[in-house]
Amino acid sequence: MGSCSSMFQRMGSIFDEYKGIPREANLLIYSSFFTWTAAGLFFISLQVFLLLEGISFATSGLILGTFGIVSAFSTLLFGGLADRYGKKKFVVAGGILSSLSLVIFALDTNVPHLFGAAFLAGLSEAAYASSWSALLADKAGNIKRTSAFGLSFFVATVAAALGGFSASLLSVMNLLFKIVFLWGNRYLFVGVAAISLIGPLLVYTRVSESHGHGEMRFHIIPRKARRIVLRYVIAGILIALGAGMVVPLMSGWAFLKYGLLNNITAPIFGGVTSLVMGFANLATPTLARRFGTVRTIVLTQGASTAFLFSIPFAPNFASVSAIYIVRSTLMMMSNPAQNSLLMGLVPVDERAVASGITAALWRLPNSFSTGIGSYIMGLATVANGITNPNSIYLTLPFLICTGLYLTSIGYFWRSFKDVKLPEELVLAPIAEVVPATI
Repeated sequence: MGSCSSMFQRMGSIFDEYKGIPREANLLIYSSFFTWTAAGLFFISLQVFLLLEGISFATSGLILGTFGIVSAFSTLLFGGLADRYGKKKFVVAGGILSSLSLVIFALDTNVPHLFGAAFLAGLSEAAYASSWSALLADKAGNIKRTSAFGLSFFVATVAAALGGFSASLLSVMNLLFKIVFLWGNRYLFVGVAAISLIGPLLVYTRVSESHGHGEMRFHIIPRKARRIVLRYVIAGILIALGAGMVVPLMSGWAFLKYGLLNNITAPIFGGVTSLVMGFANLATPTLARRFGTVRTIVLTQGASTAFLFSIPFAPNFASVSAIYIVRSTLMMMSNPAQNSLLMGLVPVDERAVASGITAALWRLPNSFSTGIGSYIMGLATVANGITNPNSIYLTLPFLICTGLYLTSIGYFWRSFKDVKLPEELVLAPIAEVVPATI
C-alpha cells in the first residue's frame, strides 16, 4: 500500500507542474493539436505514398529535402519579421499553408508540382517554427515556461500519434470498400488537411497578438544573445545532420528492409511512438527541476543514442519497433527542456529571431543529410528494383548518425554545463503575472 501511495504522489507531483499555465498559453497549446495531427500523417506517410505513386526512392528523398531546405532559408527571414510585426500572424499562416500543401500532395501526381507542394510545406514549417516557441514563451511567462513547453510537446505528440494511427484506416478502406492503398492515402490526406484548419482558426479568433517591435531595425541574427545562440546552434547542427540520415527515412527504410507499407509502419513509427513520447514528456519539467535543464538534456539524448545505434542490428521488425520507440522517447524528452533553455536565456525581444535562426540552422543540415541518407539507403536496391535487406547501405546511415549525436552531446555539455536558467536559481516558487498582449 505504501509503495502505491508513493507512486500516486509522484504522479501527482508531475501533473502539479501543469497547473497555473496562463489561459492564452493553454489555448495556443491545444489549438496546435489539429496542426500536429496533419504533420504526424505527413512526416510518417509521405515517402511511402510517393513510392506508391511511382516516384523513385532517391526522388522522394529530394522532395523531402526540398521541403526542409525551403523551411530552413525561410525561417531565417520569418524570425525577424515575427519579432517586428507580431508572432501570431505567422503561426496562423503556417497552419493554413500546411493544409494546402497536404491537399496538393494528395491530388497531384506531376513531379514538378510535388516539388511545389514541398516548397509550400517548407514555408508552412518556417512560419510555424519561427514564431511558435517565441509566442508560447511570451504567453506562458518565466515560471511556467518549461511546463508550457512540456504540455505543448505532449499535445503535439498525441496529435502526431493520431495522424500516424490514421494510416490504419487504409487497411479498413481496402477491406470494406476495396479502395487500394494509393487512393486511400489520397482520401486520408485531404480529410486530415481539412480538419487541420481548425488549429489556425482557433489561434486567429482566441489568442491575442504579441507585441511587435515595429521600431526595431529588421535583423535575422540576435544581437544581445549572439554567443548563446551560436553555441546552441553548433550543437543543433550536429544533431540535425545525424537525425536527417535516418529519422525522416524510417518508414522508407522499413520498406526496403522488410517490404512493409505505411499501413503497418505509420501506426508504429508515428502512432505508438508519438503517444509514448507524449506521456513520457510530461515528466520533463520534473526532471529539469530535479537535475537541472542542461543535465536533463544531456542524459536523455545520451541514453537515446545507445538505442539508435542498435536499430540496424535488431533481428526483426518487432525488435526494431520497440527499440525505435524507446530511442525516440528518450531523445524527444530533451525537446521541451531545450526550447525552455533557449527561450530562458534569450531576451524577450529576440525570441522569435533566436527561434528562427536555430530552427533554420537545424532544418538546413537535416535536409541535406536526409538526401544523403536516402541516397545511401537507395544503394541497397540492386537490379530490377530488388533490395538486399542485409546490405551495409541499410546500416551505414545509423552509424554516421550515432557518431554525430555523440559529438553534439559532448559539445553541448562543455558549452552549457555551468548554465542555469533564472528560475532554477529561485529556491521557492514566486507569483508571476503574465501581462495580456494585444
